[in-house]
Amino acid sequence: MLEKVRKTIQKYHMLPQGAQIVIGLSGGADSVALCHILHTLAKQYAWQLLAVHVHHSLREAEADEDAAFAQSFAQQYDIPCQIRHVPVRQMAAQWGKGLEETGRILRYEIFSELAGTDGKIAVAHHANDQAETLLMRLCRGTGLQGMQGMLPTRENVVRPLLFCSRAEIETYCQTMGLCYRTDSTNQDTVYARNHMRHEVLPLLEKMYAGSTQHLAEAASRFAEENAYMQQEAENAFAKVCIDQSPQTLSCTALIQLHPAIRRRVLRFAVQQAKGDLHNLYQSHIQAMEELLYKQSGKQVQITGGFCVRRIQDTLLLEKQTDRCKTNNTETLLYAYPLAVGETIHAEAAGCKIRLWTSHAQNTDFVQDDCTKAFDYDKITQALYCRNRRPGDIITVSGGTKKIKKLWIDEKRPLNQREKIPLIACGAQIVWIYGGQVSKKFTPTADTKTYLWIEIKKE
Repeated sequence: MLEKVRKTIQKYHMLPQGAQIVIGLSGGADSVALCHILHTLAKQYAWQLLAVHVHHSLREAEADEDAAFAQSFAQQYDIPCQIRHVPVRQMAAQWGKGLEETGRILRYEIFSELAGTDGKIAVAHHANDQAETLLMRLCRGTGLQGMQGMLPTRENVVRPLLFCSRAEIETYCQTMGLCYRTDSTNQDTVYARNHMRHEVLPLLEKMYAGSTQHLAEAASRFAEENAYMQQEAENAFAKVCIDQSPQTLSCTALIQLHPAIRRRVLRFAVQQAKGDLHNLYQSHIQAMEELLYKQSGKQVQITGGFCVRRIQDTLLLEKQTDRCKTNNTETLLYAYPLAVGETIHAEAAGCKIRLWTSHAQNTDFVQDDCTKAFDYDKITQALYCRNRRPGDIITVSGGTKKIKKLWIDEKRPLNQREKIPLIACGAQIVWIYGGQVSKKFTPTADTKTYLWIEIKKE
């Protein structure tokens, strides 16, 4: 088994030469075997080991004995060991979570604190744990991402025993003369995982010999396929994404994608806009897909206060709770993507915007308060009609100026500022409706293509 673990560490580049490794040492057979194997290999790879035992304050005397055993075991091999106490029951009540989940969260918080930014965290999950995880997730209705189970490496957490069975680990302990502790709560089938471990998996083994190992191997294959699918989805996202501030996707391009990739693209878009996927469910993704076939103006609510709107041929992801306070009133932030050759109805701005182009030799159109011309080659980002955002700037004679400062100088009333439609190219303002035009985008003698923008109040 030692050679099997060594190959796993090398294959997944888990532990580089000279790594500082925090080892989760519960005192059970799996963590004892892991600690012993890493100690055996440490000299060859110049690893620095630190064993950490987390006392959950749940099993009183038995937990104290586990902590004492972990300390003694680590000392036997000259491995520094820390014992940390955490009030799991108290924190579970405070957070409204189960004891198992709370204990896991607190353990990893301690491991991360001790590992720091450069250290590695080695935990002793094995093939049986993987099979249990896969089955539990399948029963709850997971997709391919959940079917990959636990990954051999994730950020700075590594699982060197992930491809070893529980039987192999126990045989290794017996061969090496390693004593270990058995947690009495591991036998309690009130916990879903223990029920799966002691009743469901043994039944499957009777029906299909080797099913535990096969499930673990399947999870590994799912992980590889999921990584490939995710890479393809991110490549597709780059092609369907029109702009990222706010997140704007092409409906036509999304419809052309295979449904399996399209769903991942939508998930990735939410992650990019929101920062995480917390509380994003399949029902949200399905509602976003349905928007692709609905008329402009329709919208759906998703997680985290975000709203997805269909505007012309785009899906716009924005945080609906984004509002700006002005003079004790709130104004909803809006942003309408603009496209050449189209007329956009910007309901929140109370106006209609039309865009078209012309060549330099054909400049018969007249500029007035409602119609302006710009150098189309200087428009390097997607255009939007929106209201002001913090940090917006406009190029004036002599440099750039913040819109906020410009309006203060112009003595614009506070209650009007957030209502003024702006034509924006990223954070650069192209045109303040009823006000200045950016010098950056003004046509010159070298302009080859003119962009015309007409705004009419409705």
